[in-house]
Amino acid sequence: MTEREKEILDILKENPMISQQELADRLCIARSSIAVHITNLMKKGYIKGKGYILNKSNYVTVIGGSNIDIQGMPNNTLVMFDSNPGKVDISLGGVGRNIADNMCRLGIGTKLISAVGNDLYGNQLLSECKSYGMDTDDCYVSNEMPTSIYVSILNNSNDMQLAISHMDLLEKIDVEYISSKHQFINDSLAIVLDTNLSKEVIEYITSTYSHIPIFVDAVSTAKCMKLKDIIGKFNTIKLNKYEAESLSGIKIDSIDDLNLCAEKLLEQGVKKLFITLGKEGVFCATQETSFKIDGVKIDIINATGAGDAFTAALVYGHLNNFDIEYATNFAVAASLIALSHENTINPNMSVENIEKILKEMILC
Repeated sequence: MTEREKEILDILKENPMISQQELADRLCIARSSIAVHITNLMKKGYIKGKGYILNKSNYVTVIGGSNIDIQGMPNNTLVMFDSNPGKVDISLGGVGRNIADNMCRLGIGTKLISAVGNDLYGNQLLSECKSYGMDTDDCYVSNEMPTSIYVSILNNSNDMQLAISHMDLLEKIDVEYISSKHQFINDSLAIVLDTNLSKEVIEYITSTYSHIPIFVDAVSTAKCMKLKDIIGKFNTIKLNKYEAESLSGIKIDSIDDLNLCAEKLLEQGVKKLFITLGKEGVFCATQETSFKIDGVKIDIINATGAGDAFTAALVYGHLNNFDIEYATNFAVAASLIALSHENTINPNMSVENIEKILKEMILC
C-alpha cells in the first residue's frame, strides 16, 4: 500500500460515504487520481462495494523478526573449537517472518510488521515475501542499519548446536511505530507475536489489542521471560520444554510435570497452551482438557523451522474453528512437513499436504 493510499484509507475509515471530489479537495489532488487510488484499494481488498465499505478482518497481522539465516551443517560429527567441513546455506529467516511465510502458504491473508535494512538482503527479503502474497507495506525500512542476520550451526543430527542472532534493527519496531499502525492492526482477525520484540512493545500490544486473539511464539528461554508477567493476556502460547520450564519454574521430566506446568500457566489466564517436546511429541492444555500426542518417527532433514510451521498451523486451526485435538494434530503434521526439507521453510507447505500427513498419522 502506498502512502497516498494509506491517507485515503484513513479518511474513509472516518467517513466511508465521502465523495471522490471531497477526497480530492481534502488531499489537494485531482479527482481522477483519487479514482485510480480507490480502484487500487479495491483490487488490494482494503475496501469493497458501494460507499467504500471497509474490508475488515480478512488478514492476520504478524509482528516480529525478519532476518537472513546463515546456516552451517557439518559433514560429520561436529567438533567444537575447530573448523568443520560441511555445507553453508543462506535463506530468509526470522521467527515472525517464518511464521508469516508458512501462513501465506496455508492460504491465510497475512500482514507482516517487521524491520529490514535498505540493502541487498532487505530488498530481497521484501521482494520474496511480496511474491507469494504477503503484505509487507507496513515494515520499517532503515537507511542507517543493516538487515538482521542469524547465524546457526547444526550438529550431525541436523539440530541446532549454537547460534548468534544480530537483530538490533528490530528495536525500531517500538511502541511509537506500532501505534502508528493502529488502524491496520486493529482490523486483524488475529495477531501473532514473537519475543524478539521488546518487552514494552509486547506489553503495549497485549493491552491495546486485548479484544483480538493474540498468539505468541516464545523463541528462546532467555527471550520468553518477557512474557512472565503477562502470560494471561495471550489466547495461545507455544513453548518448547525449556521455555516452559523457565516460565513456570517447574522441571519437566514426566507427564505429571507437564500437567503441573500447564496448571500454573493456565491459572494466569492463557486459553491454549502448547509445549513442544521434540521427538517426544507435543503437550496441549486448555481450561477444559489436557493431552499429549506422541512424536512421529521421521528422518529429520532440518529441525530449525518446525516450531514456526507449528505456530502458523495453530493460527489456521483457530481461523477454521478446529477442535483442540484436531488443531494440535494439524499443527504437528505441519511441523513434520517442515522437518522433511533442508530449507527452514518447506516450499511444499500447504493445507493439502498437511491433510495427507494427517491421514498417514491416523493409519499408523
